[in-house]
Amino acid sequence: MIRRFATGAVLALGALVPATRSDLAAQMPDAWVLVGQDAEDYRLRLDPEVAHSGASSMRIEARGNRRRSQWAASVQLVDAIAYRGKRMRLRGYLRADDVDSGGLWVRVDGILEGKYAMLALDNSEDRRVEGTRDWETREIVVDIPPEGVTILIGAMLTGDGELWVDDLSFEAVAEDVPLTAEPEVVITDQPYARPQGVFPVPTNLDFEREMKNGR
Repeated sequence: MIRRFATGAVLALGALVPATRSDLAAQMPDAWVLVGQDAEDYRLRLDPEVAHSGASSMRIEARGNRRRSQWAASVQLVDAIAYRGKRMRLRGYLRADDVDSGGLWVRVDGILEGKYAMLALDNSEDRRVEGTRDWETREIVVDIPPEGVTILIGAMLTGDGELWVDDLSFEAVAEDVPLTAEPEVVITDQPYARPQGVFPVPTNLDFEREMKNGR
């Protein structure tokens, strides 16, 4: 299915503006940022006390009792060129404490009809983590179309609670591995503008590196 949206729809990059609290920058995992329409009401940081393996994990937490309509997400932007035409799987371990809704997410952005388009999105809504859970494996499988330019990977927290993520992997899988969501293409009325901070390949997927010097 292909849909068309005007500026300001769910694709708007304004919804992906990182939170700006500089006091938290040194605590965040390197190569990851917190984004979302309610990012200022959430916190992203390394947690050296909770980990699936290694010394630390990535933690997303609500700052107070958040409504179910509020959300924020950790994100890393990856260049799609090396993955075009491949079926990719984002897999990782999630742990939850009193979570309304949480899960991994993947979005593929690119260019269709000369315009900025979302080519795939899976936010694990039908496979979300709820309540309090120990470490569990979660995964997303998406196709990266030839028109893909950037891939956004991360984890999302909706409403209240605390969500930990660790030991992510991003790898190609065979065509007989089923997709976890049917692709739905959304085309905006805006030209594509490549965002800043795109990595050639995913990095710091084990969350062992802390952000240095506010970058």
